[in-house]
Amino acid sequence: MKGKVKYVTRNVWYAGNAADQYSSDIHDVRFTTTNAILYDGKEVVIDEDDIKSYYDRSRITDKLVNTISESLHNVWINYSEDNDGVYHLDGNLEDYL
Repeated sequence: MKGKVKYVTRNVWYAGNAADQYSSDIHDVRFTTTNAILYDGKEVVIDEDDIKSYYDRSRITDKLVNTISESLHNVWINYSEDNDGVYHLDGNLEDYL
C-alpha cells in the first residue's frame, strides 16, 4: 500500500508488569511507538531502531520526532499490514528521507 505522510508522532504508554505482581515494588513497563500519520488517517509504525540508527542516537526525543515529521511531511511511503491489522513502514527509514 502507499500513502502520503501528514505528520509524525510518538506514543508513550505504561502497562502493568505482570511478571512482578508478587513483589511489593511493582513498576509499570514503558512502551513507545513512532508513527507516521497519513492524510487518510492511517497510522504507520516506523521502526524505532531504524530511527536511532539513521540519526546515530541512543534515545528518541521530541525534537528528533519533530525533525522526522518535517522531513517526511508530504512524502509518499509504502507500508504493509500485519496479521494484527497494524501498518508498518516498508523498507528502511532512510529510503524515504
